[in-house]
Amino acid sequence: MQNPKILIVDDEMVHLDAIIDVLENEVCNYGVFSAFNGKTALEIAKKEMPNLIISDWEMPEMNGIELIKHLKSETKTANIPIIMSTGVMLTSEHLKIALEAGAIDFIRKPIDEVELLARVNSAILLFEEMRKNFELETELLRKNKEQAELEVIENKQALAKLTLRIIQNNELNDRLFDELNQIVPNCNEKGKKAVSRVISSFKTDSKNINWQEFDLLFEQVHHNFYENLNKHFSDLSLNERKLCVFYKLNLNSKEICSLTLQSENTLKKARARLRKKLNLSANESLHQFLQQFV
Repeated sequence: MQNPKILIVDDEMVHLDAIIDVLENEVCNYGVFSAFNGKTALEIAKKEMPNLIISDWEMPEMNGIELIKHLKSETKTANIPIIMSTGVMLTSEHLKIALEAGAIDFIRKPIDEVELLARVNSAILLFEEMRKNFELETELLRKNKEQAELEVIENKQALAKLTLRIIQNNELNDRLFDELNQIVPNCNEKGKKAVSRVISSFKTDSKNINWQEFDLLFEQVHHNFYENLNKHFSDLSLNERKLCVFYKLNLNSKEICSLTLQSENTLKKARARLRKKLNLSANESLHQFLQQFV
């Protein structure tokens, strides 16, 4: 991939410069564009097709939410990932509004350099993965059945490799968390809270990013699984749908716990609730039952 292009939109120069300084100093050599309002940003986005847009919320002429809606309404710019940045709109309701409009993430001002780079890198990787997946789908339409089946096999292999990689990474992270927790008794109260906050934040971000990547690849292999499952069991929660994915792939309890960062006891209770919703008897296999939803 060529050097990623990022469009920064903010009507306050101090915030605009702060983000640009961080990105231009990054070793990834981002190509950075800037705009002071949503209207100008929309024109730049159509012309440059950036890999990512970081937009302020409150701006003249066209605010951040309006910008997102305009971008999502046009085929050419609809898939550009957008991160909202704000120092004012900080409530959970504001976050919900931004995500429902089409933003994929939310950064609070003043900008933290480490957080900014982490979120930017994740968003760009996701954009590139989506682009590749789109190209793959387009290619599949042109190929004959034999070639299409070959691509599905490769995706299945990629999904298996991804599953293993996530599990291995999470196991390494667990060891790191154990080492951090061993340091806690030697810390003051402030230090203990800081360690706990870092671990909690890392687990949450890691779980979300892992699931997004995993789910994208799963849908490449099992195109209609969610749709067919929903036709029969529309009351399943998001976590229960995820659990159905893991059991369809025949993952064991240890692997699922590693992927979801939850305890075996928590998984056991969740599995029991799922089996009840699916009306399965004690001797029916969850894995075998889910194979009918292709």
